[in-house]
Amino acid sequence: MARRTTAYRRVAQELREQIGDGKLKPGDRIPSLTELQEEFSVSDTVILEARKVLVAEGLLVARTGDGTYVRERPEPQRLVHHASDDPEQPLFRLEAGESGLFPDIVEVEAETTVPAPAAVARWLDVRTSRKVRRRVRLFRQDATPVQLLTVYTLASGKAPEAGVEEQVTSRPALDAEARALEGVVGQVVTVAARIERPATGRARVLETVVLAERYTLVYRPTSGPA
Repeated sequence: MARRTTAYRRVAQELREQIGDGKLKPGDRIPSLTELQEEFSVSDTVILEARKVLVAEGLLVARTGDGTYVRERPEPQRLVHHASDDPEQPLFRLEAGESGLFPDIVEVEAETTVPAPAAVARWLDVRTSRKVRRRVRLFRQDATPVQLLTVYTLASGKAPEAGVEEQVTSRPALDAEARALEGVVGQVVTVAARIERPATGRARVLETVVLAERYTLVYRPTSGPA
C-alpha cells in the first residue's frame, strides 16, 4: 500500500511538471491509460489515482468518452484591495468595476458562535476555546462566485496587542470553499486575512478566499515612495 501511494504521487508530480513546463499545454489530451502505464512502468490503478489527484487540483479535466485533457486556464482577473469599515462589504473589488460593488450577495452561513479555529486563535492571540462569532458570505458578479468572506469576531472582550495586520497565503481549497466558489477540492486558493485588534471594541478577522487561477489580489500603495 505504501509503495502504491508513493508511486501515484510520483506520477502525479511528473505530470504536474510536464504541465508546468509546457510539455503538456492547456487543451492537450494527455496520453491514454495504457500509454501512461508504459511510460511510468506502473499499474493502471496508480495512473488512475494520479489522474484523480490532478483533476481535483484543477490541472486536468475528464471528458466522458473522450479522455482527459489539460485544463484551459483563463487569464486571472484582478481584485483590488479596498478596505472598508463596513463588515457587510467585501475587502476587494473587481478592477474593471471598482465603482460598483457586488450586486449578488449570498449568505452561506448565518451568524453563529463557535470556538476560535486554530488560525484565528493564533492571529488574535487567544486560546482555541475562546468563543468567536462567525459569519460567511459569498460575493458574486453576474451570478459568478468571486470571493468568499468569513468574518470572525470575538464574542466578548478584546485581543491583546492592538493593531491591524494583513496576511496573504495560499493553500488547497477546502470542500465547503470549493463548493461555494464552484471549483474543485484541492484547487489552490488565495487567502487574504485582515486581523483587526482595536484598542477599544472587539477584535475580528476578515478572511477572504478566492480561486487563485481566476483572481489575482492586488494591493495598491496608499502613498507614493518617500
